[in-house]
Amino acid sequence: MNDADARSAVTIKESRRLQLPLDTVLEALVHFDRRSNGPLSRGDVLQADFVNDKSSNDTIEVAVRMPGNAIEWRRFDSVAIAAAIISYCRAKRIPLPLSGEKSIELTKEGVTFSIENQVNIAQRPEVRADIAGHPLRYAKGYEPHSIVPTGDEVAYV
Repeated sequence: MNDADARSAVTIKESRRLQLPLDTVLEALVHFDRRSNGPLSRGDVLQADFVNDKSSNDTIEVAVRMPGNAIEWRRFDSVAIAAAIISYCRAKRIPLPLSGEKSIELTKEGVTFSIENQVNIAQRPEVRADIAGHPLRYAKGYEPHSIVPTGDEVAYV
């Protein structure tokens, strides 16, 4: 077995599922819309409903009372909802991986935003020399093989 086989990459698979109720999704949509001075930021939100349509994608429809008391319905598709959720999480300092496969599912309870990510990390090679290239030397009793665990939480050197 050579050193390259001993230091093969470690694969980490990460799955995140954010389950957001309709109120939080609506807050994210208003926050995202406010950044571009959209219609939600110029009026009062009256109502929000999930629309499950078999012919097209699932959406959220929001009723907004505009200045002059006119009521307009705005429809947000899954792409706009995902962008709003990502922007909202960044504003609230909720960490999200940049890479990964993102998906969104609208249900009667709210929105499920999922991220599947896979990271390959190379293992660090064993250090056998110092920065000058000299072999490492340890004081007696401090050699790596002299550390002996004595229990679950304690190790004596």
